Amino acid sequence: MPAALAAMARVRAGAPALRRRVAGTWRPISWSGWVEAACEIAAGLVSLGVRPGDRVALVGVESVGGALVELGAAWARAVSVPIPASAPPPEIEAMLRQVRAKALVVEPEGAARLVGLRHDASILMTAATDAAASSQEHTLASMRARGRAAMAADVLLRAAIVDAPSILGPDDPWSILFTSGTTGAPRGVVLSHGGAVYQGQAIAHAAALGPEDEQLLVLPLSQIYGRVVLCSAIAAGATTSFGSPKTLDRDLVELAPTAFAAVPELLERLAAGFRGELDRVGWARPAIERALETGRRVSALVQRGEGVPMALSLQHRLAQRVVFSRLRARLGGRLRYISCGGAPLRRELAEFFHATGVLVLEGYGLTEAGGVVACNRVDGYRFGTVGVPLPGCDVRLGDDGELFVRRRRWATRSTKLPEVTREADGFLATGDVAQLQHGMLRLVDRKRDIIKTQGGKRVAPQKLEAMLAGAAGIARAVVLGEGERELVALVDIDDRVMMEIARRENLGCRSRADLVEHPRIRQHVADAVAAVNDAVARHEAIAEFSLLPEPLQAFAGDLARGGAPRRDAIAARHAARIAGLRARLSAQAEANADAHAVGAGPAGRGAPATDPAKAGSEAREPRGGRKGA
Repeated sequence: MPAALAAMARVRAGAPALRRRVAGTWRPISWSGWVEAACEIAAGLVSLGVRPGDRVALVGVESVGGALVELGAAWARAVSVPIPASAPPPEIEAMLRQVRAKALVVEPEGAARLVGLRHDASILMTAATDAAASSQEHTLASMRARGRAAMAADVLLRAAIVDAPSILGPDDPWSILFTSGTTGAPRGVVLSHGGAVYQGQAIAHAAALGPEDEQLLVLPLSQIYGRVVLCSAIAAGATTSFGSPKTLDRDLVELAPTAFAAVPELLERLAAGFRGELDRVGWARPAIERALETGRRVSALVQRGEGVPMALSLQHRLAQRVVFSRLRARLGGRLRYISCGGAPLRRELAEFFHATGVLVLEGYGLTEAGGVVACNRVDGYRFGTVGVPLPGCDVRLGDDGELFVRRRRWATRSTKLPEVTREADGFLATGDVAQLQHGMLRLVDRKRDIIKTQGGKRVAPQKLEAMLAGAAGIARAVVLGEGERELVALVDIDDRVMMEIARRENLGCRSRADLVEHPRIRQHVADAVAAVNDAVARHEAIAEFSLLPEPLQAFAGDLARGGAPRRDAIAARHAARIAGLRARLSAQAEANADAHAVGAGPAGRGAPATDPAKAGSEAREPRGGRKGA
């Protein structure tokens, strides 16, 4: 990676490589400035005893300081270890023990987390820009000053830092990234410099990314997706602006990026905002619906590689100019595409954005595979798939549909080798069930998440969860039912959207607790579940649901790094709630049996088993009228 960054700095020395917001103003760091900072940080680390192969851990450092420190560690020929801020302290301690970190870096506001944290790091540093440093810790600024002084006093050190890019080989380790997936303790995956460069070049090519592009990055560098986005910018010479999910709307308008990387949850949030704006102009709703339908028709033709008739093309251009220009302005007005990964993306969501003139390119990858495995391209995409495998990446499907992947070069290795399942020929068992359609990969679900019901039917819960998450006001849903007769769902509401609904309907809700207990909010979720049930087979119908009083959180152990639910942990934490749902189902089954015995038929699929207004935060779902397959 230092060689790739140095090469780009020679070509685009004064051009902006990075941007960050400082006191409300976006300030750039040039390509040559990035190299200079990395060299100074490297020299500072070496002067404090960091040697080739030592580990530099960054706990919760997701700002531009992370990009500076990680490349600085690489220039020192050390190995960076980014750890997410959301990780619980015991997990952080386990990760630090596993890698034996020599240096430990945190954000200034995260320094308090080090108190009481057991670690062996001899160098403590905050990613602060001020030069002041205490006797126990360094700041980014003071480390750079130390490095400048060390290189001025030691010509051999300066030569070693300058020569580092040519000494590092493609198989040398660049970083250790921790992943736990949806189960198991965190394990470190060693990523190489060559693999990172390959990922950056492949993604830049797929997205046609170039020096004129500006990417908005709101993803953490402690996840493989965020790192690949940064690597692609280095490969293409594009500018990377470090934003935040909390200020996403503001960042998009201020920066007007040409590219933006997101997880589906962020896109759901943006889409909810779009729909809310459309709802506020109800008088124009028929015209908006016609414009959306025109956009969907054009999108379908483009995906199939077919020409768009002139009349339809004219209608589409008019719709983009008159109806959707305001929506695109909320994204900055220059956006060429949004890349999406980290979790399954609903096809309907991608189609909605494309109908409004915004292309969403979904991809798929794993930390254990070194990054992105497959992605849609700007010149070839099909919604509902994760695109074609990257060059140099082989895929195959097992007899049960499980996806196996293999990188021909720069395969990763794990710090806990037995936990990574590889075949003798180097293929990695992903645990994902997939299909190949016209050369493109379509993910079905996690193999271990496939639910086998009491009746022997198999259900892919992610499909149902994605459909539910597409409804306004639902942030996440977790569908459970292994070995049971019927499925149940735990629903995590979107407080912001539901509060807006409550405000519009004058419900008087002031907190999440008010929302989950209000009959109208429960009915809103009941309607969403009924709509899902109408669209799926009978054995996939959700029979009962409950609104969670608290949101699902990674810090509480509910979610894996990429946001996927840890089903076993969630089921254990909410065991009493799930038992209540099951008891309600049993009671209804008995009531149906008694009714049948006296000549009345059991409750139909369209009838609720309990009145949502009387069921607390748990409600029986009206199943809809369609007979499932």
